[in-house]
Amino acid sequence: MGGSLSLALKASERVEKVAGYDSSDATRKKARELGIADEIADTPEVAVEGADLLFLATPTSSIVKAFAEISGKLRPGTLVSDLGSAKLGITTAIEASLPSGIQYVGGHPMTGSEQSGVEYARVDLYSGAYYILTPTEHTETEAFRRLHALLTDLGSRVISIDPESHDQAMATVSHVPHLLSLLLMELASRQQRQMKNLFTIAAGGFRDMTRVAASSPEIWTDICIENRRFIVERLREYGKQMDELVALLEEGDRVKLQGLFEDARRARSELSVKSGQELKELYDVSLPVPDEPGVISKISTAVGALGVNIEDMTIVHPLEGETGIMTLKILGKKNAAEVSERLSSLGYRSSFWRA
Repeated sequence: MGGSLSLALKASERVEKVAGYDSSDATRKKARELGIADEIADTPEVAVEGADLLFLATPTSSIVKAFAEISGKLRPGTLVSDLGSAKLGITTAIEASLPSGIQYVGGHPMTGSEQSGVEYARVDLYSGAYYILTPTEHTETEAFRRLHALLTDLGSRVISIDPESHDQAMATVSHVPHLLSLLLMELASRQQRQMKNLFTIAAGGFRDMTRVAASSPEIWTDICIENRRFIVERLREYGKQMDELVALLEEGDRVKLQGLFEDARRARSELSVKSGQELKELYDVSLPVPDEPGVISKISTAVGALGVNIEDMTIVHPLEGETGIMTLKILGKKNAAEVSERLSSLGYRSSFWRA
């Protein structure tokens, strides 16, 4: 993930120089051979020297520690982000220890594969992928705008979710599915000891459902520990649903069982439609906003909750004072109308038109 982001940043006209560091000597050597960054430093202090923007692409459990080790070396004005798959604990810890003049905006790119290692880095990994930002009431508008603009330039579709909602959502759509894939693979592995040809006859459905079980054990152990609160909640809910399904099968209740299949099919069809949405015309959603802490988090997460990504964002101050005009670029008239209506319900005087 870090290697792919470095390659994408190197290819961006917005970025003058990319420096990187990894604690592994072998990884640094391989990164130099592959040209992952303009410079591969031998110490984290050298890597962050003079940086305007810092991405922490370490394992989830190491992000806070890595930040603590180099935070004192950052110059005022540096913007810090991370690539962690869990956000609430990391965001709370980093915001509590931010040096004066340093800004932080949490991030989570929704891309990647079961392959890990710098040798699998791809320059196009972030292009077309959703990238979640997790601003809080402490996030400064300009810091958010800078990061949003850069990620959009890389081709990512940026949406915003508050850290707690992010972790709840990831438990449902990423972390628990990964654990269920793990359990299914373990179940099949045990049965394969008695039925030697089981893996030979495994069909595409089984392979699709267990693909993520091939991911890095170290990375996923970190993720599950970091987000265990919400993962446990979802697993308990899933356990109740499993008990209900077992009961239906034991009772041979064909009507209710078919109802479950039909409900799941409808939901899956909706997922397919949302995943395959075509690009539409751009619309501007404009609204006056107060110059106060928390406004960018409130607005961006409200839009993100609708499942709509902000293509671009600008804020201008036409007159001296404490109010600015924020303009959000949104794809599609329907999306723009939903965004404008949602922001109006929050008390903002919002309007939209074709860009």
